[in-house]
Formats: sequence, structure tokens, C-alpha cells
Amino acid sequence: MLSYPPSPIRVTMTVTNAFVKLRRSTSKTESIDSTSGEPQTHPLLQGEGATSKCKIPLVQNDLFFCRDAVDVPKLLRGSRASLFERAENIGANVLVEESWECSIRVPRDRRHGSFKVQVRYHASASRSSHPDPQKPVALDRVQNVSGLMTIVDREELSL
Repeated sequence: MLSYPPSPIRVTMTVTNAFVKLRRSTSKTESIDSTSGEPQTHPLLQGEGATSKCKIPLVQNDLFFCRDAVDVPKLLRGSRASLFERAENIGANVLVEESWECSIRVPRDRRHGSFKVQVRYHASASRSSHPDPQKPVALDRVQNVSGLMTIVDREELSL
């Protein structure tokens, strides 16, 4: 039986593929993190007697997959709306002591990849004679990725 030597093109491609895999495994994925800071209550709901003394802590943890850009205020509104719905289901009508964290994982190839965005929204459910503002706190602290965002998928993560 005759044995042919390996093709130099095949050996070169194998070495090249090994370097590409090594580079991918050692490169860090860029992440953009932002937070609201300490828990905050909307000014309308602050003060003595504005809300009931009974407060039930709730957490909403969502994972969004977005294309082209990330509009964090929209994602926060979606997470807060889900949290508010849960609060209504237990008899509350406002959210107080709110805070959030947002982490955006930037794709290696922005043109063809999707942004992976994790939003964790904390709040306490309570009752009040004042209406809920229906707006996330500390929107001035968000960090966006500019452009027109398309939400491809949303997953509610268990805690």
C-alpha cells in the first residue's frame, strides 16, 4: 500500500484553525454594566402615610436578546411592568424601594450577532392611595448601545 504525505494546505489550515480557536477562547467578551444604585422610591410615594407599612420584596430577572442596539429604558419598563403585574396579583397597587442592575454582553460581530442583556429589577410591593408612576427609577443612570433596537427573544430567569 502506498501512503501519500499529508497535503501542506491541510496542515496549514489545521494550524490556522488552532490559532483561531485559541484566540476566541482567550478573548474577553465586552460587557456594559449599569445600575440604579441604592433602592429608591418615587417622590409621589414618599413621606409618612403615603404607602402602607406592609411591604413585600419582589425580584424580576429577565434575559433579553436584542439586535442592532440596546435601549435599556425600554427593557427596564418591560421588567418593571412584569414585576408590577406580580404585585397586583398579591393585592398591591404600587412599587416602592426600587433598584435595578443591567448587564449588556456585546457580540463579537455587531453586524451579525445579538446583544445578550440581563435585567434584574428589585422592588417592594405595597398599597397606596396614590397611583403607581409606571416608570423605572434612575433612568439617568442607564448605558445604552445606540441605534434601533429589535428584541429577538425574552426569557424570564428563575432566581
